[in-house]
Amino acid sequence: AKIEYFNPSGSVKDRILPFLVSEAERRGDLLPGMAIIEGTTGNTGIATSCVGAAKGYPVVIVMPDGMSDERKKTIRAYGAELVLTPGAESDVDLVIEKVKELKAAAPGKYWEVGQFVNTDNIEAHYRTTGPEIWEQTGGQIGALVLSQGTGGTVTGASKYLKEQNPNIKVFAAEPAECAILSGGSWGAHKIEGIGDGFIPEVLHVEYLDGVVTTTSDESLEMARRLAREEGIFCGISSGCNVAAALKVAHRYPDIGMIVTVLSDNGLRYFSTELCGVTTDLEVPDRDHPITDADKAKLARVKLEVIH
Repeated sequence: AKIEYFNPSGSVKDRILPFLVSEAERRGDLLPGMAIIEGTTGNTGIATSCVGAAKGYPVVIVMPDGMSDERKKTIRAYGAELVLTPGAESDVDLVIEKVKELKAAAPGKYWEVGQFVNTDNIEAHYRTTGPEIWEQTGGQIGALVLSQGTGGTVTGASKYLKEQNPNIKVFAAEPAECAILSGGSWGAHKIEGIGDGFIPEVLHVEYLDGVVTTTSDESLEMARRLAREEGIFCGISSGCNVAAALKVAHRYPDIGMIVTVLSDNGLRYFSTELCGVTTDLEVPDRDHPITDADKAKLARVKLEVIH
C-alpha cells in the first residue's frame, strides 16, 4: 500500500493541486487578483486551501455539510471560506450546482479547480503516481486497486502502468451502497471522499478491467484493523481500498503483487463512525437516476464485478 498522508496537507490530493494551479497560471486561466473555488468532499478542498494560502490566492470551498468536522476546521484553518450544501458523500451534484451559482454571480472572479473534469488531474498522476508505483515495485505489479472519487488517481496511474505492461489489471473500488460503476443504483454511504453518485469525466473507464464493491461497514472495519493490527491509522476510503485489494487477491490468488493507496490519515476522522461517533445526518430526499451519459460510458466497456 502506498501511504499518501505524509504529503503537505495530508492526502493524495497534494499530488494534483500544485500542478493544476501552476498549469492554470501558465495558461492565463488563473490571474493575480482572482480567487480559487472548488467543490469537494474534503481532501481536495484541504489541498486547495493549502496551495491557495501558500500562493496568496483567496479560496472558496463548497462541501457537503455531512463531511467530518476535521475537514471543515482544517479548510478554515488555511483561511479559506467554506460554503456548505445539504447531504454528504453521495450528494456532490448539489455541490457542483452551488459552485456554478457562485461563479455565475461573480463573472471573472473565480478560477475553478474542477477536479472532476480537469484533465490535468489525470496528468499529475500519470507523471508521478504511476511512475513511482512502477519504480518502487520493480515493475512486478500485477494489479492496481483504487477507490474512485474523481477518478484522477486510477486513470492517470493506470494509463502509465498499462503503457509499461498491458497485462496489469486495474480495478476501481466503490461503495456497495452507491455502486454506479458496477451497475447498481445511487445511495447514501459512509466512505468519505468516494462514491459521489456519478461517473466523473476524469474517470476513463476504458483503463479499468473491473470494479470491486465494498460496504461502508467493511471499509470502516478494515480501517480500524489497519490501525490496531498494522499501526497504520488511515481514513475510511483507505480501508475500502485494502478491503477491495483483498477481494481481488482472493479472486486471483496468482495475480502477483497488488498495489493500492492509503489516501489520508485517520486524524481527519475523529468525529466520524471510524472513531465511534455517529451522527444523525438528514440526506435530501430526491430522485437520483443514473444519467444517460453515464449509462453510455458503461455500455462501451465490459467490467468484471467483484462483490
